[in-house]
Amino acid sequence: MTSFTNKNSIKLSITLAVAAGMCATVLTAPPAHATEQDMPLGSIATTRSLDHQAADLQRGLTLIEQIPDSILTAGDAATHEWLRENHPELLTGSRADVLGCAGAIAWLIASTAIPAAKILKIKRLINSLGGVSKAVQLFWGATFKWEKIQALGGAAAALGAELLGISAVQQKCFS
Repeated sequence: MTSFTNKNSIKLSITLAVAAGMCATVLTAPPAHATEQDMPLGSIATTRSLDHQAADLQRGLTLIEQIPDSILTAGDAATHEWLRENHPELLTGSRADVLGCAGAIAWLIASTAIPAAKILKIKRLINSLGGVSKAVQLFWGATFKWEKIQALGGAAAALGAELLGISAVQQKCFS
């Protein structure tokens, strides 16, 4: 009976954490008709910061999604060649040029620091969430915090874990 109670407690805790995260986003979001004059100053700054972070993550994940699966399954050399042909600007920058999340993802892909197999896995997780926009919306709703992303569970938590496993992306994409 004890293990049954522990399982129920764990399920309840996870359910409450997810519900709290969803409610917090809904309760702290301004009404659709609100103007910046109607919003408290801290709320405006937080929303702008999250919007910027979401846009930056979206650019990075879009780059991953653009790489054809056939190229990724062909391996690291084929991935690097595809980047050379389709995004030569990524190969000219240095790590010092990385300013944000999209830059960190681009630099890692261009430098082949992320193996093609890992990019393919990330791409499949993005697709299972409904695409880049949906994935970014989930992370935005979790305010890009690992604890909240983990509470989402499923593919969102798996994608977060894949991205957070790369220290440069963790530093630039998640607070």
